[in-house]
Order: sequence, then C-alpha cells, then structure tokens
Amino acid sequence: MKKAKEKYLIFILIFLLLPINAKAESKGILGKKEEKIAFLTFDDGPTPNNTVKIINELNKNKIKATFFIVGEKGEEHTKAMEELVKNKMCIMPHSYTHKLSIYKSLDNYNDDLDKCIGFINKVKKNKKELKYVRMPGGSYSRYNKYVVSSIRKGILKRNMNYVDWNVCSGDAEAHYVSREKIISNVKKQCKDQKIIVILMHDSYYKKTTVESISEIAKYLKEKDYKFKTFDNISEKERKELIRMGVMNKKQKIDK
Repeated sequence: MKKAKEKYLIFILIFLLLPINAKAESKGILGKKEEKIAFLTFDDGPTPNNTVKIINELNKNKIKATFFIVGEKGEEHTKAMEELVKNKMCIMPHSYTHKLSIYKSLDNYNDDLDKCIGFINKVKKNKKELKYVRMPGGSYSRYNKYVVSSIRKGILKRNMNYVDWNVCSGDAEAHYVSREKIISNVKKQCKDQKIIVILMHDSYYKKTTVESISEIAKYLKEKDYKFKTFDNISEKERKELIRMGVMNKKQKIDK
C-alpha cells in the first residue's frame, strides 16, 4: 500500500512538472528566450538608384544590414558609397570586378579581393581589418573547382571568413521577380531557424527588392528576430554559422 502511494505521488509530481519542462525547453540560460538573429545582406552594389532606396527602407524600420560590395561599382557610384558609410551600414568585400576571371587562379582572386578591401578602407577612412567576404556565386561555385578550393583555404589563412546564406530571397532568379515572391521566399525559408543569413541584391534592376524590405522586416520582428550585421556578430554566432555550414563551408573537406 505504501509503495503504491509513493508511485502515485511520483506520477502526480511528474505530471505537474511537465509544463515547466516544456517551457524551459523554449528558453535559454536563466529562463531567457533563446535569441533569434537575422543578418540581412545585399550583394552586387552599390547602384545609384536602389542602394540609397534600400538604406532609406532600412532606416524607416530602424535596422542595419551588411552590404557585400563590388569595388568597381563603388568607385563609379560614390554618392551611394557615401550614404552607406554615413548611415553606418556594414560594408564588406564581395569582389572588385565581379568577373569570373578572378577564379582562374588564386593570385587573380587575391589581387581582386585586395583591391576591393583597399577601396573599402579608403572610403571608410580607416584600416580596420575586414573579417568577412562573400565570394561571387557563393563559396560552392562550380567554376574551376580546384582553384575555388584553394581560394577558400586562402581566405581562412588571411584570418577572414567566407559567408554564404541559408535564406535566399530569389530576387536574382530573373530580371524581374515580384515583391510578393521575394517576401514569400524569405518567409518560407526562415521557418524554424534560429540564425538566418538572408541573400538579397541592391543591383540596378532590383526595384522589387526595395519594395519588399519593410514587409520582411516587419515579419521577422514579429517572429522575434533581432537584426545584426557582420560588424557586430558575436563569436558564438560566428561559430554557430560555421557549424550550420553557412560560413566557411567545406573548410573541413579542404584541409
């Protein structure tokens, strides 16, 4: 009888604790909700029309983004570059020329990257070490696989990180992609992800990208995402992106 009573009490105790444990699973240390992070990134700019419009949309929503720039375009569109700096957006290298010829050899790539980094530092008027780069086409580019593999290794040896993405807006899939399609792509791919790196473009014809930003920002805020850039990424977040294969992808294979 005593043992039966003890079992009954244990059962009641477990039943009472279940809701507490369920809540605890959705929280981090000290009962706080686990933070959700969104890195909004733009490639292939700056451009005289869309880059400044994107900055305006970001400011309206009180968020910052990372711009992986093409150095040649920055040299040409100085006003847009000035606006990026003035509005304290994160500026990182994409390429100087954005031509496939940079993948012909490691030297070609390094020369191009150095030129882009030099331009960014000149515009920002500092020599702050740039730690992040996005390779044209992504780090898994199939163009000249052997050279691309050596480039990945070379980036890591420079104490830099190459950044891909785990949410693709699809705004570069065609000359024109509707605002609704861009928003839908982002919403679908964000589902159940704690850290997201969203790929978008601020190139010349991306008018609908501009038009989608406010809706995307609103949606992500409603889903409790905090917006960050690669200027203020934490070491914990960097390591998690590596683990996820969003940053420094294939580095283990390349070693």
